[in-house]
Amino acid sequence: MCCSRPPPASWRARATTASATPPADATGAGPVPRRSSPRGGRTMTRPVTTSLPAAFDSRARWIAVASAALALVLVASMARAADAHGERQSLRAPSDFGARVLARVNDAVITGLDFQRAFDALSADGQAAVRQNPRKFLTVLIQREVLYQEARRAGLEEDALVRERLDQMRRAVLIDELSRRQQARAAAEIGGDEARRYYEANRAQFTSEERISASHILLATREEAEAGAARLRDGADFAALAQEVSRDEKTRDRGGRLFVVFRGRLSPELEQAAFAATPGVVTGIVQDADGFHLVLVHDHVPAAVKPFEAVEAGVRAKVVSAHGEQRLHEFIAQLERRARIEVNGGALADLR
Repeated sequence: MCCSRPPPASWRARATTASATPPADATGAGPVPRRSSPRGGRTMTRPVTTSLPAAFDSRARWIAVASAALALVLVASMARAADAHGERQSLRAPSDFGARVLARVNDAVITGLDFQRAFDALSADGQAAVRQNPRKFLTVLIQREVLYQEARRAGLEEDALVRERLDQMRRAVLIDELSRRQQARAAAEIGGDEARRYYEANRAQFTSEERISASHILLATREEAEAGAARLRDGADFAALAQEVSRDEKTRDRGGRLFVVFRGRLSPELEQAAFAATPGVVTGIVQDADGFHLVLVHDHVPAAVKPFEAVEAGVRAKVVSAHGEQRLHEFIAQLERRARIEVNGGALADLR
């Protein structure tokens, strides 16, 4: 959990002050039997809380509360996946921030170091939100702490399902950390020229597509198209004419604008004429299956390879990721060869 606290009193110590009669449960349904701890065969009695909030009057809901309070354990693993959408950065804070006590919750304290660690585990979007409102994030940490303390007070640490879920979380974190370290070692193996070699071998990946920005007027007959072309030659505004006579209902109200168009998005006849047109000059009449077109190209951007300097950071990240995945698969294969693995294929035969 995020906070520093003194060791909790044991259930044995608390049991010495408990009533000899088992207390009623939170709903007042009568005595709740005490449970024995499996640790070392010792019998450990404890009172069951009688002050649970109504919203959490069932064990299943308390398990959900405990899981929410302990979910920060997995945030660091999930945050790495979220980094694909942004770049995380460390919190800029005074040098003594880590030692500051930001809040006290009963006997526990939330320090600046707790705040920093929770912040570092967030996605880039989450970090941006915290920078805008750090007080709200502290409130979240306080809420998690009060939930955590109440879950412990309710004895959920002894619940078999909670212990199982905590063990699953622990396994997931250990696996994730081992994988991360293997990939970090692999990243250190990547030299400065690896990104350049990948770039040169895959230039097509870094080539922007040829594109145009254009408008068109669609007409039903050649006679209509010739009349429209004549009006344009006489100085009619292309957009106004499109709104008046074009039969393309999708573009008519916006003056025939097609906006950005890449190759392969138009009919072959229209594409050939549009991509060959001189920007600012209306094409001749173009016929295709839809009818007769008049086309005005506003801008034409040819295909171009992005310079290495513009994509270097992304290329290196891609190379490092691919190399790390390869090394991780090799590491797993090595572990599998060293392990004694027995598979009972017949046990899966009835699954559908």
